[in-house]
This record gives sequence, C-alpha cells and structure tokens, in this order.
Amino acid sequence: MIQFPVITAVAAEKASVSDALPHVMGFVIVVVTLAILWALCASTGVILRKLLPPTPVAQPEAAKTQVADDALPPETLVVIAAAVAAVTGKPRRIVSVQPHNPAWSQAGRQQIQSSHNIR
Repeated sequence: MIQFPVITAVAAEKASVSDALPHVMGFVIVVVTLAILWALCASTGVILRKLLPPTPVAQPEAAKTQVADDALPPETLVVIAAAVAAVTGKPRRIVSVQPHNPAWSQAGRQQIQSSHNIR
C-alpha cells in the first residue's frame, strides 16, 4: 500500500479540545452579536410603535360619497372580505375593489414569447 507523507503526518496528529477552542469561540461571538442585533431591532420597533401611533388616513369627501356605476354586488364584497379575514386572521374593512388590468399580464406573456427562439 502506498502512503503519502502528508496524509500520514496529519493522521498521526491527535486532535484535542484546545484545538477546536478558537472555532467554538468564534461561533459564540457570532451568535451573541446576532442576538444583540436582533434585540436592537425588536426594541426599535417597540419604541417606534409607542412614539408614533398609527394615524388613520383621511379620505376626501368626494371619494367617500362616490359610488361607481359598475359597483360589485354586496355578495361579492362579502366573499372578498371573508377571504381577506381568512388570510390575515382578523376582520378588515374593504376600502375599494378595482377591476384587474390585463396590461401587465399581456406584457409578461409577450416578453416570454419573444424570448423563445423559433427554429
């Protein structure tokens, strides 16, 4: 059997706990630093929520009284509100429902189709 001198020299050394100590200390320092950064971010969020309470956005009077001619039936709004409540976990107020604009999906399809090479 052929033995390489580098491999046999490494295999002959015996590892001890003191050899791994710098690596363990580096790991501990990284974890402690990340914990400190997490605590700073969390405390900043708590402080900002206490100092700056959310303010409701005032809508213009015209927007409050305006009703579209093609308004959705109330049953559809109830279904949308139920879906939003199911996703967020708490009931929300529906401010507006607007129809889907197909221009974005058409532009995406056009980009995908133009990227293919025709043989």
